[in-house]
Amino acid sequence: MAGGKFMSSHVPGAGENILATPDHDVWADRLRKFKICKAAAPPAPVETTWLPLGPALLLHGNTAGSQPVAGRVSGMAVDPSGQIVYAATACGGVFRSDNGGMSWRSCMDGFDLDPRHFASSSLACGAIAIDPADPNRVYVGTGEGDTHHLFRRRLVHALPAYRGIGPIRSDDGGLTWATEPTVTGSPDLAGKAFFALAVDQYDRDRVVAATTVGLYQRVPQAGGGFAWKQRRRGVHSSVVVVSSGGIRRFFAAKWGGGVVQSSDGSKWTAVGTGFPRTGVGRIALGAQPTNLDVIYAFVANRAGRLKGVYRLASGIWRKLRDVPPVVAGKQGNYDLAIAVDPEDINLIYLGGDGTGERFFGSVWRGIVSQRGSLFRLTEATSIGEDAHVDIHVLTHTPNEPNELWCGCDGGVFLNRDPQKEGRFASHNVGLSCLCSNFIAQHPRDPNILFTGLQDNGTARTEYGPVWSRVEGGDGGYCVVHWHNPKKVLVSFNGGVSRSTTGGSTLRSWSAEWGFTNGTTMTPPLVSAPFKPANPADADFVAIGVDNTVFTSRDFAKTLPLRMRIILPRGSGKVFALAFASTTRLFIGTTRGLVFRADRPGKGTWKVEPLKPPPLEGLITDIAVDWADADRASVYIVFGGMGDNRHVWRFDGARWEDRSGHGRYHLLDVEHNALVVDDDPQHRGHLYVGADIGVWHSPDAGRTWTVMQNGLPDAPVFDLQLHPTQRLLRAALHGRGVYEIALP
Repeated sequence: MAGGKFMSSHVPGAGENILATPDHDVWADRLRKFKICKAAAPPAPVETTWLPLGPALLLHGNTAGSQPVAGRVSGMAVDPSGQIVYAATACGGVFRSDNGGMSWRSCMDGFDLDPRHFASSSLACGAIAIDPADPNRVYVGTGEGDTHHLFRRRLVHALPAYRGIGPIRSDDGGLTWATEPTVTGSPDLAGKAFFALAVDQYDRDRVVAATTVGLYQRVPQAGGGFAWKQRRRGVHSSVVVVSSGGIRRFFAAKWGGGVVQSSDGSKWTAVGTGFPRTGVGRIALGAQPTNLDVIYAFVANRAGRLKGVYRLASGIWRKLRDVPPVVAGKQGNYDLAIAVDPEDINLIYLGGDGTGERFFGSVWRGIVSQRGSLFRLTEATSIGEDAHVDIHVLTHTPNEPNELWCGCDGGVFLNRDPQKEGRFASHNVGLSCLCSNFIAQHPRDPNILFTGLQDNGTARTEYGPVWSRVEGGDGGYCVVHWHNPKKVLVSFNGGVSRSTTGGSTLRSWSAEWGFTNGTTMTPPLVSAPFKPANPADADFVAIGVDNTVFTSRDFAKTLPLRMRIILPRGSGKVFALAFASTTRLFIGTTRGLVFRADRPGKGTWKVEPLKPPPLEGLITDIAVDWADADRASVYIVFGGMGDNRHVWRFDGARWEDRSGHGRYHLLDVEHNALVVDDDPQHRGHLYVGADIGVWHSPDAGRTWTVMQNGLPDAPVFDLQLHPTQRLLRAALHGRGVYEIALP
């Protein structure tokens, strides 16, 4: 194949039609191949094991009272005792607590370390449910439904979003897992995502799932076992089950449609009259587990704004008046949650994005009152400020109105008196599921680290698994001045902040630059190479915004007009940057183009396009080949899928595939990060981080083996080699930061 295009889920800008949607059904196949590669890799020495650096807990979270937070929680399941609790996380797998959420442990790490057994392949979770009579029977829908509307915008314009490998089940409380197949003829759930699961309390093997490709039911197979069968097409965003007196009834909601019901999960009919027919987006359903008479539907419109809350009783849907601004941030397509008090059918709780001047968690309590045919939500009270923003799930401990659990972008919170004056309290110790995007390191003290986190700002540690939030927003790139580590830069949500005091507190930052028009969510931000003999070089930085690169000689204190680099129209957005020196900068774009910018003397930058690579696609990272004394050679990494050749080297004249061969070849999954070892004794050693694993090449990309000893199977977004220590650090989107000692 002389040329081709990577298929990618990244939404392109104008004219960038090369970035189309991939066929996600290939995901399970890639994971099987990864397991084979893990099994085939040579045994690693005991000392070369990945070690977690945290954050196991993040202090000074974005809540009222600055409570400790964790990462994004998409689903929760609680045992009637209130002691056994499960949290399904966006990219970190399932966690279990045996003490009412006081501490957590991962349920998937040990399993992922077994290269011979393919069962739980992805740590991206969207839904979780347990057998009410046996908390050790756990169902998980992998792939996160909450990010469904963002999936085609991921990375370039929005936060990362991941699919899964279908439904999985554990019968021993999360110690081991088994995948469950899809019935022949139904669309495969591998590569799709889940919103909700509902387990029949009269038959724990009867389960219904709301997914991005339809409503599915778990059905027995003639030869034994169970498989999942599609019962309705289209995106279904919610499903609940109500059981009483031997009667069961499932209720489900279709995104953009209405609400349907079924007595057994197989045949479905519309329920009630008066439900809105136009302008409907995502729908979340709420019910008491034993009340067959009343159902609530919390509805967002197509733009993610509040459409309304509707109550079904006596076959008629009634819209509630006076519903508060639960989705004030217009993110109802991302976070929409509802819970009904277990004892009072007229007491409901609504969860949305954020509220208040500082945009804390949006959870509202209200009482439904009726006057004739009119219904109102009275005594509406905001009770979620002590929780993090972006509420994904609200659920009570079964039959316990005084325990309301909240799963959100900041982890797990519990309110023990939600009916009155209770406040949500953080329950995040050990919930190590923060979504790390990028990392930066102190040049001399390897214990001081920064990481940008999805919706949890930028975090800093001086040592240990407990980190502190030191800046806000969706944290992105971080840069520590390698000559004067008191100076630090971070990027977030199209902006850049600067600290001259080490960035150790929330008050140590000043917002320097804001880029708002069509920028990537976290603008790429890099500094000049580590060169102790030239301390002034540490002041050189570059920031990529749309088709422009801003460069600075004073660590972003100023961004002179004459120092800007503007790429030709149609080049795509700047997505990857790498300094070869203070006078040479390489640029990679979302359209798969590479540019070299040279600055002779102290003049302006001269931009030259390199010969186009043989393949087209999003360039996620670019790194200088330090073995080339002329600094004319670079390596690039392609994201997307569609070709095994994700790593390429340019020698100044031509491109060469450096993705390995045979059994020592990289997998065809998205690759996100690249490190070229600049140590003279380790020239030619490369490291790449992919959506599946970290890989090492000792021969400049001619062969590759996986470095997965102790590393969870979460997407690797960034790799950094410490400039003075032989430590390789990895940012895992869903499991924090890990490190491994290199020889």
